[in-house]
Amino acid sequence: MSDEVQVKDNNELLREVLDELTFHNPSILSALVVSDDGLNVASGIPHPGDDNLAITASDLIDTAKEFGSRFEQGNLHRIILEGEQRTAIIMKAGKRTTLVTLITADEKLGLVSQSMRRAAERIIAIFG
Repeated sequence: MSDEVQVKDNNELLREVLDELTFHNPSILSALVVSDDGLNVASGIPHPGDDNLAITASDLIDTAKEFGSRFEQGNLHRIILEGEQRTAIIMKAGKRTTLVTLITADEKLGLVSQSMRRAAERIIAIFG
């Protein structure tokens, strides 16, 4: 038997964060970590539209940062887009990454947001 310690890579660590997030919030339809340039870094519940969602989320972040700058809002924390059927929550998770979730429209935002904050803190720790 070997005494070697296996070190998890960032992808495995991100997957664990997203798995825990979706496990504790069954109303999450999709969860992913997105880079600032619109790349899907990791998906918690893989969905065919994840790459498109990643690009769109990145564009929204850029627009929201510009809006915040023009109106002196300070640093961007999160964007919430509420629709009839789904709500998207886009939350900064470090300098170059964003956590994105799609949830059912009738879900309580407070519980999901709190779980997302914890997940974002773990994502920040992964990327240093």
